[in-house]
Amino acid sequence: MTETSIVLVLFGSFFVLLLMGAPISISLGVAALASYFYLGENPITFVQIAFTSVGSFPLMALPAFILAGALMEASGISKRLVNLAESFAGPVTGGISAAAVLACMFFGAISGSGPATTAAVGMLMIPAMANRGYDKGYASAVVASAGGLGIIIPPSIPMVIFGISAMGLAVPPEAIEKFGTFQSISISKMFIAGVIPGLVISMSLIIVNYFRCKRLGYKGTEGGWDFKHIARTMRSG
Repeated sequence: MTETSIVLVLFGSFFVLLLMGAPISISLGVAALASYFYLGENPITFVQIAFTSVGSFPLMALPAFILAGALMEASGISKRLVNLAESFAGPVTGGISAAAVLACMFFGAISGSGPATTAAVGMLMIPAMANRGYDKGYASAVVASAGGLGIIIPPSIPMVIFGISAMGLAVPPEAIEKFGTFQSISISKMFIAGVIPGLVISMSLIIVNYFRCKRLGYKGTEGGWDFKHIARTMRSG
């Protein structure tokens, strides 16, 4: 029994199921189970591994983040955050696209998911930018780029998954001798470490957006900032 045949069984069954239209999760599970049968392993072990991999307490945070994002989108909270970000844009060149970046930063700080951030903010900001004369491709690119802030600014679903996965990694003895006792990955410290990079990326996107919009001729609102409107949106948001 060679490693090549095992790889063929694993990936072959996976791609065949994908071509048949099976969901990715089902394809992964069936491919792994087929490999277990091919190796002659007890399938009960496969079930035990699957159960223990999702039986970690910190993983309970993931559906909570997703639920929070869904509730924000359904209840109109995300729209209030978008209005808050847009009120700060004012007459600045490319202000509404900069507001999209800020809205993604606000929403990502709650949902913890990049796709959820992109979907929630994009549904509101892309049509708004198109109505202001923005090219739809550029508007979509701004939201797609800023949506990645959802996995950098805490809380972050990938950080939780990485932290849980890293806790179970085997540490070589030479690493313990060199670095001392192995310390488990702290998810809270990872969250703290993501704040400054998230802010730096946000400011970088806003700066690049400013020069890009200035070149394309995308201007802000006329008449300056409306501080009463800003106060109202802050109270609402």
